[in-house]
Amino acid sequence: MMRVALLTLAGLLAAAPLQAQSLPSGVSSYAPTDAPAPSWEARLGIGAANPGGRESGLLNFNGEVMTPRVVTLNDRIASAFVPRFHIGSSLNLNGTRYAYAGATWTIDITKTMFVEGSFGAAVNDGKTGAVIPEDRLNLGCNGGTREAAALGFKLSDRWSLIASLEHFSTAGCSGSNGTNPRGPANFGARLGYTF
Repeated sequence: MMRVALLTLAGLLAAAPLQAQSLPSGVSSYAPTDAPAPSWEARLGIGAANPGGRESGLLNFNGEVMTPRVVTLNDRIASAFVPRFHIGSSLNLNGTRYAYAGATWTIDITKTMFVEGSFGAAVNDGKTGAVIPEDRLNLGCNGGTREAAALGFKLSDRWSLIASLEHFSTAGCSGSNGTNPRGPANFGARLGYTF
């Protein structure tokens, strides 16, 4: 048995130089393979709706799909200016819900930590009439913009965990009875999967 093991080991050692010759120059046989380039990404999460204001204390669910970057650049700083596009929805069972689409800019701080900023158009199903229930936000209109900021951590080459703050802006909308409309701001965490 020991003889078979030694012969197998000798055969593997003899074949190692032949295997190394078939690799591209400058690549070690011990080097890990590169992770696949990021492509589409799906994100799902949960958060707190509008803490400290109307509709606070409600759970908010979020789903989003992101495209790959339009152009892939090797320079980390230059690639921060190339956006990814997204489409998503913020769902609240007892409060304001909205759908949105726009662009997201990602800046890698380290190999495992990144920050993001997002901006885009959004539509909501919130309250806009003359009579607004005491526990609901007065949005003034059903169209607006969505802004978001996030801090993310790459758990692996496919998975990431993202803490986020998103806000539906009612700029340009007029509230009922002379009141200033205010859109929801939601805090939460999302799990992202790149495929």
